[in-house]
Amino acid sequence: MESYVLSEARKFLITYLKGKKYTNETNYPWRKDWEFVVYHSFRVESYVMKILKGEKQKISSEEVELLRIAAILHDIGRFDDRQQHAKVGAEIVKGWLDENYKISSQIKDVEKLLYMIETHSDKEKYEDDFCCKVLKDADILDEIGVLSIFMAANRVDNNSPFFFDQLLDRVRKFEIDFCDRKMLKLKTSTAKEILKKKKDFIISFTNQLEDELDGGEDILDLINKNEY
Repeated sequence: MESYVLSEARKFLITYLKGKKYTNETNYPWRKDWEFVVYHSFRVESYVMKILKGEKQKISSEEVELLRIAAILHDIGRFDDRQQHAKVGAEIVKGWLDENYKISSQIKDVEKLLYMIETHSDKEKYEDDFCCKVLKDADILDEIGVLSIFMAANRVDNNSPFFFDQLLDRVRKFEIDFCDRKMLKLKTSTAKEILKKKKDFIISFTNQLEDELDGGEDILDLINKNEY
């Protein structure tokens, strides 16, 4: 059964974000509404647990709960200030805890919780603390893999008869390199293993798509040369 604090963190996230939306999100329309942030946050929590399960370094049950709370609430400030959402999010969570002693009194280290939320976006910053490393890694892992392909598909012209060729080109040029760049930012061995599997899947997808599009390049050559 889930702890009282975790349950309250979920409720607070949903209550605080409900009804909010971006008005200028054009590349990925599913990110516009508040539900996306909730969904993303819960997925990051899931990655936290996957990383902890795979790592040799073990932490206390209190620290596990602290990490899960940080994952749930790490993006709560996203609609208030997108660029400074980590800092704003920490302030929002601090205000919530200041007003709810029953909740804050059950959190082992409030300052550490706020620090994890405030610094989670700075993926370049070196962290000695294992929990900070895990949260940052979990945040990086979300939206890579199968989701990368859907995101790439949204960046090409879906009205084009050559949509799949454009998608193949986009995934190969951007998504695989994106995995490599994110790999350099990961701190835990388990997160690196997870990302490697995601990258392998993306490569496998491109190889399969290329095979299924075999012959299409002849049409493209003819059209480009106006030989039709």
